Amino acid sequence: MILEGIITTQDADGSMHVAPIGPHVDRELANWSLKPFQSSTTFANLYRHNHGVFHVVDDGLLLVQSVLGICNTPEGRPHAELHAELGWILQDACRAYPLHVIQWDTTQDRAVATCLAKDCLEIRPFWGWNRANHSLLELAVLWSRRHLITKDVLLAEFERNRSIVHKTAGDRELSALDLLEIHIREHMQGIDQ
Repeated sequence: MILEGIITTQDADGSMHVAPIGPHVDRELANWSLKPFQSSTTFANLYRHNHGVFHVVDDGLLLVQSVLGICNTPEGRPHAELHAELGWILQDACRAYPLHVIQWDTTQDRAVATCLAKDCLEIRPFWGWNRANHSLLELAVLWSRRHLITKDVLLAEFERNRSIVHKTAGDRELSALDLLEIHIREHMQGIDQ
């Protein structure tokens, strides 16, 4: 199955890079397979250092910020701490799984990194997800694949999920929706020009 979350990796200059990722895992979390696009910063960092930290989060805003790249700007950095032996740990996450890449397959556009997980770090209790967060997750995935889908599909899914977010959201979820709306509007203007 795919477990959606956020990965932190270390850039060439030593700074933290934050990105959404959905590793393939088994229920025991013994087997991890990451499939980053070889054109991505996440791939470059993982390939360079062979380690990263996967985070389980319950915050739709943090997930949306990671997919939009907002976490990778100085003013947008989530609270994080560098554990020299583990990597960057997001303090706003629920759990962190330090991953070590033990094997690479780079024969396709999406590389496959087979990983071993070190002991899970319990940062705080998982608060839970409401329907708004589920919709934000779907919208974040759509945004990350906007180059693979039509404008009509993107807009239709945005409208459908926007309704769910407005019915069930709190302040953070509404802020996440606003960020996505701004980026989608800018993307659509770029397509129409």
